[in-house]
Amino acid sequence: MEWIRSQEQIESELFQIEQSFFNSMVSYDKAISYCQHILEEYRIAVVSNGFPDEEAEIQFFKKDKPFLFGLLLQYNHQLSFELNFPNIPYGGNDDIVNKKIEEVTAFLSSHKDMVLYLELQSKTFDSQFFLRKNRGLFTYPGRHDHSFDSEFCTSHDGLIANIVGYQGFLQFLQQKMSTSMPFPETRHSKINWTGSKIALTELGFALFYSGAVNHGNASLKSIIQLLEQVTGTDLGDYHHTAIRIRNRSQRTKFMDKLKISLQNWMANLDE
Repeated sequence: MEWIRSQEQIESELFQIEQSFFNSMVSYDKAISYCQHILEEYRIAVVSNGFPDEEAEIQFFKKDKPFLFGLLLQYNHQLSFELNFPNIPYGGNDDIVNKKIEEVTAFLSSHKDMVLYLELQSKTFDSQFFLRKNRGLFTYPGRHDHSFDSEFCTSHDGLIANIVGYQGFLQFLQQKMSTSMPFPETRHSKINWTGSKIALTELGFALFYSGAVNHGNASLKSIIQLLEQVTGTDLGDYHHTAIRIRNRSQRTKFMDKLKISLQNWMANLDE
């Protein structure tokens, strides 16, 4: 279905929105509007055209819609947080952030069975959870009702979106906490990335598309941020870097180097 945008495209456009505004509250508001606009496009397409088969319908309501809807909810949580607690100096917001973290983790814990269902990529109840014809068989007992209409929701896509939104918000809160805390002394020397930023970006995209992190449920953005934190490297507009990687003659240059280096090491052991 050509009208569905890839997660990479959505994350890239949201990244551009975040980078376009100095005020985080403005960027969050613009991101929410963007997500709402795409969701409305999705709704019109679903109501007008439907799906070619049940497999496509399950894919949409299990992954495509909850991913985008979850981002909308995440930005909504972040905007609400910034509006309620503006200009809090870092180092002085530990109690506030901890309380919010407790609220988020309480929600995720109350739905741990569904979180596990997603983490394990289970398909046992997909037809019950993510087909509109079975919507009346289950009821999502959450505090929020973000359903548009009966033709654009199932019994559990709203719950999945809330889980995705709270998981993203939790990362936001943890980053707030880590920023407010002094860096601990370490006995180990700092890891410095001495390769190129392009090589590190290539590694990040390879990890994302391999599905090796969180059973394939980790976002590209979270993987890139992890690599940035571990290596102390700012990868900047990694989507633009990815375009450069795709356009060069040797697309998997760093991956090829890793493979050859490992093969040479094993060959030397055999000698």
